[in-house]
Amino acid sequence: MLRYLALAGDWFGPLRVFESITVRAALAVIISFIAAVLLGPVFIRRMCAKDATEDVDKPDAERLQELHNCKRGTPTMGGLFLVPSVMLAIFLCCDPGNPLVWVGQFVLFAFAVLGFLDDYWKLRGWGRKGLIKRQKFLGQTLIAFVTDAVLAYGGTTGWFGMTAQPAGDSQEQIDAATTEKNLIEPTRVVIPFTKWSEVGPDLGPAYWIFAALIIIACSNAVNLTDGLDGLATGCTAMVAATFSALAYIAGNAMLCAFFRISMVPGAGELLVYGAALFGGLFGFLWHNANPAQVFMGDTGSLSLGAALAYLAIVTKQELTLVVAGGIFVFEALSVILQVGSFRLFGKRIFKIAPFHHHLEYSGWKENHVVVRLWIIGVMLSIISLGLLKMH
Repeated sequence: MLRYLALAGDWFGPLRVFESITVRAALAVIISFIAAVLLGPVFIRRMCAKDATEDVDKPDAERLQELHNCKRGTPTMGGLFLVPSVMLAIFLCCDPGNPLVWVGQFVLFAFAVLGFLDDYWKLRGWGRKGLIKRQKFLGQTLIAFVTDAVLAYGGTTGWFGMTAQPAGDSQEQIDAATTEKNLIEPTRVVIPFTKWSEVGPDLGPAYWIFAALIIIACSNAVNLTDGLDGLATGCTAMVAATFSALAYIAGNAMLCAFFRISMVPGAGELLVYGAALFGGLFGFLWHNANPAQVFMGDTGSLSLGAALAYLAIVTKQELTLVVAGGIFVFEALSVILQVGSFRLFGKRIFKIAPFHHHLEYSGWKENHVVVRLWIIGVMLSIISLGLLKMH
């Protein structure tokens, strides 16, 4: 909405600054950060008063329960103030005329509602583990395919890759950069280390199944990573920053021509979307750093994971998400390998899964696990951005 202030630029020149995507992205970081920092204490006091705290009882993992017994009494469902902080910043700072922004808001909100239902069922005692796996998967699948349908068929010809031209480029620059070779086909998957869209396979209608699986997988992977103070929060912030940069490049015709990657018109506005995620996550980390005063719960982790997947899909960097979100991938893979190995061979690969708990069982302190995985996350983000110049 701040972009509307630029319309008064003829009356008061400095207001034209709100035309800039980068200025609005910076404001989104600040607004979401401040909102999360200020809302946190109010939320924490209210949840403590209602005794809405994390269940640390682990009858099937007594050692883990002993390690985490100090977390008893910590409020959960922190996503209830994190997600609104992010959505407020997006609403204020993004261009309301860009439909990709509204689809992104839907993804955040819908997955937050699903996560809230799961958290609420746990707190109410309707099920120690909340929603059953089938219910949660069905909800994730429904939201993912609704998102796909809107991207593919919204408006007249589909909103995905068909929105307004990126701000800041002249029409001559756009015409020069958006050649037939440079325009992305929505159903084509771009392969990292390669250039131009025709290198990757065109999946046709099957692409939307692929995209739905990315949303579901990333949502669950972030959820599995959310097991230590600040771990999922910090790692998600790094991936959000990476895809904010990729969104800006994907929506800018001249940068796409420079990096020789395919352009997605309108994707540049998602720089602001990703910046709001980044700021909100750092505001949440203010309260979630060890020792955590609040946990994000499924309300936060499911919605944030889905938002990262949405950014990857719209920027046509789906496979880059595997690199940038390598921590999430390995955490999820550790669970899959552990369950598969035990069912097939009766043996465990890790002492316990997900992997961050395996490191705790191996004698690592919680702070060491979190900070070292953050360091790996930073390196993976740098590698992901470096893929842009690989020929």
